[in-house]
Amino acid sequence: MSLSASRHLHRQFTWLQTCAETAEADLCACLRQRPEVEVTLLISDQSRADFPPIAARQAAEWLGRETDRVILDAFAGFNPNAFAQICGTLKGGGELILLSPEASAWPGYADPEYAALRGSRYQSMVFPGYFLQRLVSQLASPWPPTCVPETRFCEPPYLSQQQAHLVEQLVADFSTTALTAVITADRGRGKTASLGLALSQLLTEQPLKVVVTAPSRAAVDALFSALLRQCPDGRLVGSGFDHPRLQVRFYPPAVLLQKSPEADLVIVDEAAAIPVSLLQSIRQLCSRQWFATTLHGYEGNGRGFELRFLSSLSAQVPGWKRYCLTDPVRWASGDPLEALSYRVLLLDAEPPPLPEPDTLPAADVTAAYQSIRVRELLADERLLRQVFGLLIAAHYRTTPNDLRQLLDSPDLQIRVLSWQSQPLAVALLVDEGPVPEALIEPIWGGYRRPGGDLIPQTLLSREGLRSAARLRGWRVMRIAVHPQWQARGLGGQLLTAVADEATELGLDFCGASFAASEALLRFWQRHHYVPLRLGERGDRVTAGWPLLVFRALSESAESVALSAQQLFARRLALRLNQPELQQQRAFVQRCLSVLPQPDSLASADPEALYGFAFQQRSLEDSMLVLRDWLGSAKLMKAVQELSCADQALLMGRVWQLHSAEQVAEASAIQGKQAQLQRLRHLVAELLDVERQMDQEYSEC
Repeated sequence: MSLSASRHLHRQFTWLQTCAETAEADLCACLRQRPEVEVTLLISDQSRADFPPIAARQAAEWLGRETDRVILDAFAGFNPNAFAQICGTLKGGGELILLSPEASAWPGYADPEYAALRGSRYQSMVFPGYFLQRLVSQLASPWPPTCVPETRFCEPPYLSQQQAHLVEQLVADFSTTALTAVITADRGRGKTASLGLALSQLLTEQPLKVVVTAPSRAAVDALFSALLRQCPDGRLVGSGFDHPRLQVRFYPPAVLLQKSPEADLVIVDEAAAIPVSLLQSIRQLCSRQWFATTLHGYEGNGRGFELRFLSSLSAQVPGWKRYCLTDPVRWASGDPLEALSYRVLLLDAEPPPLPEPDTLPAADVTAAYQSIRVRELLADERLLRQVFGLLIAAHYRTTPNDLRQLLDSPDLQIRVLSWQSQPLAVALLVDEGPVPEALIEPIWGGYRRPGGDLIPQTLLSREGLRSAARLRGWRVMRIAVHPQWQARGLGGQLLTAVADEATELGLDFCGASFAASEALLRFWQRHHYVPLRLGERGDRVTAGWPLLVFRALSESAESVALSAQQLFARRLALRLNQPELQQQRAFVQRCLSVLPQPDSLASADPEALYGFAFQQRSLEDSMLVLRDWLGSAKLMKAVQELSCADQALLMGRVWQLHSAEQVAEASAIQGKQAQLQRLRHLVAELLDVERQMDQEYSEC
């Protein structure tokens, strides 16, 4: 099978069906019928036709480079992310050759990519090949006739008239003191290079300090390449660029917020792959910002960015400007390979179109809870696109590999809330536990870490809780609510229905693991999940800390949860002085407020507390007893009722051991003596609150 229009700068797709024994010979015969090209990229686990191979997971290293021909050897496994990435490298007139088993045999082929899905309990499983079934069906489907694109001419260094116009507008608008520009495009439109071209023009008008952020440094290679081409007096320095009139520095998003460097302009590329909360904080760093993002691509989908960030931007920055690039620069419009990649990988999947809930009578918006089997998704392409579209809209890092996981993971289950057969919310559940008996001691001892069973294994290996290994439950891997129907309790309704079903099935727990924030933890806490473990380091992109939350459904799980929470409380207290955690005070306080602790005065000296609050005992001499006292869940809940300034003072001086100067701004109190007086007042106030709480408890 072949799709070809290379003479119009469309790219050609050839599906070479063969068998393992003759694959090499058939590929060589195919290549002999084609002209030699300059750059051929082979994705495989072995050399083919004398070309050196690269592994599928190395395909991302080719981003920003151009290829004339790509050979994807599916006998080495079909990796959806790699397929999307190599399509992005192939320039107009090039060719993608997909080498695979015969269509009838491919779904039953033992694809090496299954290794990532097996875990410790599925080593001997024969996979049904649902993803490959759909892939074969999509590749074999008829395609609309290829249109002949218009011929466009453009003066260098631009690759399209749209790109030239965008650069012109960005340069012209830069004179505006406060400017927020948003540039959106599909992959291959020259978006990132346009940012570099605009900077190369701006430096002729004034010296500039520019900060660039993106999920990875590789994502902005095209920006720095454009600067090097246009500014021969400049040079790359570390992860930035230096020129006599231009300094560009790259930071990961979380690092950028931590350092807050001075800049005339902040550029955010691949903004759809960065949480909206971080984008909103980044917007405050500078009066001029350029936000750029790919709407449909392998690094994540821009739908959530459009729905959440742009709507908040309209409310907060009414004068922001939007620019769209639609014309490809590496290939011609109407490219059949681009259409193929979108169709095969659902890069443009959308949530179902729904009416606004406010326009419907309350009785008409009842949501039904149901299970969806993968076979149903295979039989109904519309339903598959809607479910996957919900996941894309809700999560900033949904990639093509997630589609394969959705269809092929043996331990994955799908639950939805639907209205009139339309999915409103979806949860992906992973079966976890029990850990095989023979693996418990090797995992506890740190000798083994097999795939799967994330929550039982984490509690066993990291917390040393052997009893956790015998628990069975569901891990909520993803939960997504239709953007139009959010903030209406559907997420909580879905979590409750999942927990009820798990209880009926006799499972021990429901849990989740995610990059946490105070708001996210608050959501899970409302639905009876408690934090059990905080990861060792925060995410440099999201600034979130990996957090494991847990809802016990059985007595054995309750016992494990209590032990884990007590360990968590002690570990968290030890880590509060980490600079990274000091930026997450609200999150840490919420964690501490839900953890079980001994009654406050049972673990603290009441006489010493009263001596600090009502007499003149020093803060330094009272520090240990204050920390023990404030560390109780009861007191932490009371602390959260204080004003933000008082919380900053109390937690900063006592828990985080900050100096008076360090907490002065957040607490709005200058000077060590003034802060000490306020601390005495707050401790006295909290002692009174505690007394009232103890009295109410005794009366019950």
